Amino acid sequence: MAKKSVKKAAASAAKTKSKAAPQKEAKASAARAKDLTWLTPAKIKEIRKDLVSMRDDMLRTVRKQQVEEGVDNGDSVDQASQSIEKELLFELSDNERTTLDMIEAAIRKIDNGVYGFCEATQKPISRARLEAIPYCRYSIEYQNQLEHKVNETEPGPDFSTIGEFSGGAES
Repeated sequence: MAKKSVKKAAASAAKTKSKAAPQKEAKASAARAKDLTWLTPAKIKEIRKDLVSMRDDMLRTVRKQQVEEGVDNGDSVDQASQSIEKELLFELSDNERTTLDMIEAAIRKIDNGVYGFCEATQKPISRARLEAIPYCRYSIEYQNQLEHKVNETEPGPDFSTIGEFSGGAES
C-alpha cells in the first residue's frame, strides 16, 4: 500500500513539473518578445535596407579597388554574378570578410524572423547594441564572456626578461 502512495506522489509531481515547464518557457518567451517590441515591421524593414546598403557599399569599394588596380574580372555577359561575388570576397581583408559575413547573416535572420536574438543564448540583444552594430551576433554580455575567454587562453607578453641586458659589456 505504501508503494501505491509513493507512485501516486511521483505521478502527481511529474504532472506538476510538466505543467510548470511550458508555463516557465512561455513566460521567458513573452519576456524576450517584450524586450524587442521596438523592432516593429517598419523598423525591421529599415534595418534590412541599411544592412543591404552596407553590404553593397563594401562590395562596391572592392570593385572600385579592382578597377584602380587594373584587375579584370571578365565582364562577359555569360559570367555568373555569384562567381564575381566570390572573386570580390578574395579581395576583402579578413576583417572586411568577417563583417560582410555578419551582415549577410543578419539579413538572413531578418528573412527568417529571428533577428535581434543572441546566437548563443537566444536572449534579446539590447536595442542600443543593435542600433550601434545592426549585424552583431551576440548580446554584449555574451560578447564580453567570449572576449574574456580569449584573453585567458592567449599567452601574454613575457616579462621575465625585463631588466636583463644581453649582448653588451658586463661590469
